[in-house]
Amino acid sequence: MKKYLRSLPVRVRLALSLLLLVLSFFLLWWATGWAWPTQTLALRALETEYGFGPGEIAAQGEITFDPGYTARFGTLPSVWLVSRTEDAFAVALLEHRPGPLWRALTDIFLSPPLQILTPTEETPLAAALLAVAEGPLRFSDGQWLEDDTEYLFAVCALDPAISRVEVTMNYTYRLGTDDAPRESDPVTAEARPVAEGVWLARVRLPNPLEGRSGGYSFNRRLRGYDAVGTLVYDSGFF
Repeated sequence: MKKYLRSLPVRVRLALSLLLLVLSFFLLWWATGWAWPTQTLALRALETEYGFGPGEIAAQGEITFDPGYTARFGTLPSVWLVSRTEDAFAVALLEHRPGPLWRALTDIFLSPPLQILTPTEETPLAAALLAVAEGPLRFSDGQWLEDDTEYLFAVCALDPAISRVEVTMNYTYRLGTDDAPRESDPVTAEARPVAEGVWLARVRLPNPLEGRSGGYSFNRRLRGYDAVGTLVYDSGFF
């Protein structure tokens, strides 16, 4: 085989070497899960896949929780990015791969890797769930109980009149299959502005079951206020 390759013209051997090099890079890219060398390139690939934009990157940041909090399902995304066009937002979730590589979130049990938000005049606020983390277990009455759960949202608005945002959450839960649905006490958190028209909100909810058997789902409510504190929009619970 080596003797045959040596007999080939130099240009042919060079072309074969380049082909093998390209193939090696392609296989390496495939092995990393189609990762990209920058967050921006990973975002653009997601936008193309979902038919959005390309938009202007309005905000971005790392996804972090207090010590002791762990992903509720699978693994937490590494970073979030918000891309904006004139009438919509796209919220991307990325994973950090080895070295400088980034790729779309693959653990999509709770949220897809790209969420498109389209606020309107009637519904000027829209929210994307970024991550959910469970607090450390606590020991009470001879048993280990789940502590609170923290929800991280990105909230977006096109209405320039909205300058302050609140996110309220509670649980609808049942104690057993035959129990009537109940509502837990609501918890309200003021969102933190991170860019024009973009806020981050963290809401911690205590486990409504308190060691009892049953099931629950969360509800959320978005409220926006103008600069003097007048309520501009209230989504109600949904």
